[in-house]
Amino acid sequence: MAGLTVNEVTRIEVSDSEGKAMHQGDTIVLRIDTEDILCVFEGIKSGYFITKTCDDGIENRYRVKSIKKSKVVKAAASQDAENKEE
Repeated sequence: MAGLTVNEVTRIEVSDSEGKAMHQGDTIVLRIDTEDILCVFEGIKSGYFITKTCDDGIENRYRVKSIKKSKVVKAAASQDAENKEE
């Protein structure tokens, strides 16, 4: 048995421009420069905002500072189920 146990717990919360919580699998719209992009939120990795395209699932990485605006359009199916139980 070890003489010391250390656990680091990191929790990242992501919200859209309106303050609505964003979860993995949510369909979102991002404003990058003057372009609006419909995609699926995948999470944060190595400081990048990760999404996948809706039609073919290609992964995209964005610097958080490059995102001018964001909006959750449709919650992931798992989030819809949790919200109905509450």
